[in-house]
Amino acid sequence: MSEYTFKPEILIIDDDSEICETLEVILNGLGYFVRYFTNPSQGLEYFERERNPIIFLDIHMPSFSGLDLLPKIKSIDEKTQVLMITGERDIQSFVSSLYHRATDFILKPFDLVGVESALKRAIHFYTLYKDKAIQEEAIFRDMKLASRIQQKSMTVPASIEKLSAEIIPLSYVSGDFFQILSLENNCSLVLMADIEGHGVTSALIAILMTTIHKEISKSAFVSTAHILQRLNLELCKEIGTHSMTAISLLVDHKNFKIKYSRGGHPFPLVFKRESIEVLPLHQNVGQILGILETANFIESELEVEAGDVLLMYTDGLLGSSAHPLIQTLSRLPSGPNRYFLMKKEINDYISYLKSSTKLQDDIAYVLLEI
Repeated sequence: MSEYTFKPEILIIDDDSEICETLEVILNGLGYFVRYFTNPSQGLEYFERERNPIIFLDIHMPSFSGLDLLPKIKSIDEKTQVLMITGERDIQSFVSSLYHRATDFILKPFDLVGVESALKRAIHFYTLYKDKAIQEEAIFRDMKLASRIQQKSMTVPASIEKLSAEIIPLSYVSGDFFQILSLENNCSLVLMADIEGHGVTSALIAILMTTIHKEISKSAFVSTAHILQRLNLELCKEIGTHSMTAISLLVDHKNFKIKYSRGGHPFPLVFKRESIEVLPLHQNVGQILGILETANFIESELEVEAGDVLLMYTDGLLGSSAHPLIQTLSRLPSGPNRYFLMKKEINDYISYLKSSTKLQDDIAYVLLEI
């Protein structure tokens, strides 16, 4: 905890100059510099400039009640500790002061011990709030950095023209993630997963998973089932605290085939080029990763056509394939602009979730025209 290297300037706001002078004498004797105002508006204006950590504020002033001034002070700097001055034991005033986060009460007439004790508590509370603010600022800075790092780990090959992918974290970093890698023979390898929980730990596991996935992709033979088995072992043996749903998918752009293996993840959808038909890749649901080391995953295959559009997503975007968004996407007109229309509909829906506070989970999606 940080300590004061100097005693802070204390602000007094009271319409009675004798009260101000009495308090000034007491506080000067305790080693504090004091600035006082008998005009509440001038006192508030001074505080806006100086942000004094401690304020003595009279509750009953004829022109401006301290109970009205207190929330204004807190709105300017919530760390500032306000000691309410009163000569009356008015319960309602006490309740109102506490509601607006007053620190303590100083009863008239003043005594040195009472003022010193209240002041020590106020400085202690201010120090706690200040340290908390510093820690929160450091966390905020670290979370923004973690967010940038995670975003950079989500690779999208520039060689595929009609491909878009995005993660929308609930807060800075996401437990949902994807990785898209270009392989030889005109193939794309896609991993999408949703790690249990949110926050930095889930995001770090996501980065680990993408690192392993990228390493596996360099093998001479790539099997989607083997990828999930490898990730499952990593979660079970090395992590041991988080489970994960996942799907590994290999798109053969030359032969128009999709091979895939699922580990409890929502099934991808293929929107056919010339119809409203939607093909779910729902074969072999598979087990959630990170629970059983012996879990087996099976690779399935689906033939597609040029112009078909593949949608992969996490449950933060769609709870089921019966979602109205799927119906909207399937009814969009066919043609060269269909992919772009689908992308717009998805992004519009995400914007709606964010603006209406309906975003309750991390979101990830991949949209790819075959």
